[in-house]
Amino acid sequence: MTGGFQKLQPATPSFNQNGIAQSLQYGDVYHSTAGALAQTQHVFLAGNGLPERWQGLSHFSICETGFGLGNNFLVTWLSWLQDADRSQRLHFVSFEAHPFQRDDLARMHEQTSAELQPLVQQLLAQWPDLLPGIHRLYFENERVTLTLVFGDIEQKAKVVDAQIDAFFLDGFAPRLNPQMWSRRLFGQLVRLSAKGATMASWCSAGQVRRDLQDAGFLIEKVPGFAHKREMIRGVLREKLGRQPRATPAHVLVVGAGIAGAATAAALVRRGIQVTVADPVLKDGTGASHLGHKAIAMTPLLSVDDAPRMRLSRAGMLVAERQWQAAEATDCLPLGTVRVAVDADEDKAAHKAVEALGFPDTWVQYLDVVSMSQQVGDDVAYGGLYFPRAMRVQPDKLIERLFTHPNIRLLATKVLSLEPSEAGWCAVLDTEGTATETLQVDAVALCVAGALPALLPDSVVATKPYPYIKEMELLPGQVSYFVAAEMTKTPTHIVAGEGYVLPEVDGVCTAGSTYGAHGKPAQVTEQGHQEIRDTLQRWRSWLAPASTQGGWAGYRAALKDHLPVYAGSDQSLAIMSGLGSNGFAWSAILAEDLAAAWNNEPRLLERDLSRALGLR
Repeated sequence: MTGGFQKLQPATPSFNQNGIAQSLQYGDVYHSTAGALAQTQHVFLAGNGLPERWQGLSHFSICETGFGLGNNFLVTWLSWLQDADRSQRLHFVSFEAHPFQRDDLARMHEQTSAELQPLVQQLLAQWPDLLPGIHRLYFENERVTLTLVFGDIEQKAKVVDAQIDAFFLDGFAPRLNPQMWSRRLFGQLVRLSAKGATMASWCSAGQVRRDLQDAGFLIEKVPGFAHKREMIRGVLREKLGRQPRATPAHVLVVGAGIAGAATAAALVRRGIQVTVADPVLKDGTGASHLGHKAIAMTPLLSVDDAPRMRLSRAGMLVAERQWQAAEATDCLPLGTVRVAVDADEDKAAHKAVEALGFPDTWVQYLDVVSMSQQVGDDVAYGGLYFPRAMRVQPDKLIERLFTHPNIRLLATKVLSLEPSEAGWCAVLDTEGTATETLQVDAVALCVAGALPALLPDSVVATKPYPYIKEMELLPGQVSYFVAAEMTKTPTHIVAGEGYVLPEVDGVCTAGSTYGAHGKPAQVTEQGHQEIRDTLQRWRSWLAPASTQGGWAGYRAALKDHLPVYAGSDQSLAIMSGLGSNGFAWSAILAEDLAAAWNNEPRLLERDLSRALGLR
């Protein structure tokens, strides 16, 4: 982890004697006494040459250093809506070490101006639980995005990846909150800058000006707002900043599993044409998981919030926003109870929940009495309860993700990939002996066992990819128990030693087995018995129930139990080795890749990206 885990400390609602919102942590107000709307318009919009600078552009990205009540975002959003010549997309990134709880934020906005109230209500409707990391909110049919980064700004600025056109420097006063004005932070802002990036701030302190100039901004003082005689604005030096990449118009996704489906869905939401190629599609759109009744998507948790846990949490949050739908039953938040297998695991679960301080809407520790009540049966130990864990019907979800007019599905094998002047040329096996070529701008390889053969020689020559060669395909099966024959059927996902899922199509899915690399994936009576033996704790539930088949497949896993995710900064991306957490990890990696290829702020923190790269 970058800088180590830091528990979030929420802001406390407070107003000063003049009725102005203030921070108790820093002893400063959130906006000028002359009004938040007018302050944003004068200091941050006009100071950055807005709205003129975003007019006619495909996208424009803004970053502010302190979200506070969200006034700068709300006013910027309103100004964008009122501008007939606005950019096609507006991206707004904001850091906040002490975010408000949703109800507290609502209270702080009770007196906000009437013209902003509709936007306030939309913000409150999507306001995330206070979990550390990156949260992406979508408005105006995804033409406006808000990327909230919860945590200490000096730590989190290092892990954010974006190309920012304008900065709003809006922390509390330097003497009260020096981290918001440090040279280290300004250096990170330059790293995040696009060519020609600008900045503006109400703060004109001499040290702040000097540090910004040393970092790479040309600074000038201009008339301030209200009682502030001066403010500053600046522009990035000419040779600094990054150019936006060309957004691909047509992408080939190789692989029709959950990684391919999630990637295709994320790309087409951004207006990108997608072709998906996989021979398994001859058996149907969701054929990669054909007959797979249900899986559990449950967050991983550890006291140190290690990379696998952060990646799991990020994936669950993306899946909540992008996969759950009111009319769909293939991705339902039924919750998971994870009963500890012994006293040590029980104690570890309690310690982790206490140390992390996550909201109880995300995870709770339940003692043995509470756990027994939640499960509806006596258990020997307590454990964890994840209220938002999901039961997913894999084939139906994949089919839904692929349902879009800009996704073309080809039941064919990709024989080879080679770079071309226009991007990539794919050779497709159409009818066993016949071939055809497909020209695309970019390729996403969302496959496991087929990956080594698909990597172009020109790419392998520069990077040996040893980890890919060490990937193992581990077979396993789940069993379907006839629900009507069980003495009790779960309403939550029940896990511990094995797992049992709530009923789908008259059966409860239970699992699972793990086989050795190289062994076939098949449903067997031996596998059914192994699952029964694993589920000793729930024997009384399952004993009278017969099995009605099952499902078998492979888990692609690497030695460090992390996936491979590489090439998001290029035109050939790899997403593989997703193991037992493939659905949650596919959600975040697909969304991050689509964001990268569309010049949006990234959803994956940089240290996680490095940990997942080719190693």
